[in-house]
Amino acid sequence: MSMEFSSCYLPEEMMIEILLRLPIKSLLQFTSVSKYWNSLIKHNTFIKDHLKLTSNRITRDGPLLLLRHCPREPNVEQYSLHLDNHTFQGYSKPQLPVKSFNECFRIVGSCNGLILLSDDYLTETNNFILWNPSIRKSITIPKPHIRHSQYYTVYGFGFDAKKDDYKIVQLVYEGHNRAGPEVELYSLNSGSWKAITAASPKHEIAPTMWSQVFVNGFIHFIGYSKKGEAFHNVVLGFDVCEEVFHEIKMPEDLASEAPNMFISVIGKSLSVQHSDIIHNCWNVWVMREYGVVESWTKQFTIDILTPNYRVTRVLGSSKNGEFLLEMYKGKKGEIVLHDPKKNTNEHLGIYTDPGYTSLEYYMESLVLLDKATSFADSMEQEEEE
Repeated sequence: MSMEFSSCYLPEEMMIEILLRLPIKSLLQFTSVSKYWNSLIKHNTFIKDHLKLTSNRITRDGPLLLLRHCPREPNVEQYSLHLDNHTFQGYSKPQLPVKSFNECFRIVGSCNGLILLSDDYLTETNNFILWNPSIRKSITIPKPHIRHSQYYTVYGFGFDAKKDDYKIVQLVYEGHNRAGPEVELYSLNSGSWKAITAASPKHEIAPTMWSQVFVNGFIHFIGYSKKGEAFHNVVLGFDVCEEVFHEIKMPEDLASEAPNMFISVIGKSLSVQHSDIIHNCWNVWVMREYGVVESWTKQFTIDILTPNYRVTRVLGSSKNGEFLLEMYKGKKGEIVLHDPKKNTNEHLGIYTDPGYTSLEYYMESLVLLDKATSFADSMEQEEEE
């Protein structure tokens, strides 16, 4: 990092190594110390080096958990970061940079401290916000060239490690009888969208419960095809670097089921959660070794109907093997921590409208700090728990 060194008792290299290991909050404060420190901390090289060190620490200690829920009173979406421990301890409460046109944003995905929000839950607006809660900064993404479909539109978010670029993929479906979706890709580096029609996947992405997750350089979706009443399901993976789709076989038990499924990540592994309507349960499958079909393992099963509640979602898991569940009774939704070994539920006192809850693994970072746009000072307050 070629910068003029200000007067300091420590060698520049040693000072940078110390700064790289400081918490985000301290680094943000230090940007006001001097022009030199401001330039250094906001430099792209420092941001990438800090991200690399943070990634190594996350590999060792585990990430934070970002929860979005929408309580009935007040009827406003709320975000909170939690430690990945047995109590789901609160860490902070980030404030949204803007208000959704709908009841809430859709969280498309999370990657390297960035959250991609799409304002399309009930009314499609083609509005995207790329948000880093750690540094209280966001940017608005330009609208795609291809407008949303009256049928349905799917989005994915990931990181191109080769080009150090963050990308959004959009798939616009016009109906079952079309040759395939129109595919468009946004690059943060270029700041623009481009069509990549050659990348259109053969399988359709399941519309009823669509979800995506970024793992191993691929954005993953639940894909399916149907002939008559027969389903054929796969995991669709979009290679963010090469900008092409690949297919991963489902476990045999899921390959021909109705695609009532979510895709997610459990720990570091790709996972599929299947709503088994016949047996009235949720089945959680995990791919122990990425890309190896034989490594699919059914890790967890829980009844949808319990004596007091109905389980609407398996949101994710903690590093100690417990699962976060969205449950509801009547019109009252609640988040609970489920221990599959003891078959017990810990009530966390977090209430939500069913269907609006989302859980993402999250890593604090400085990504976007070198960008010019931030939201107003009034939105930069973060409530600490």
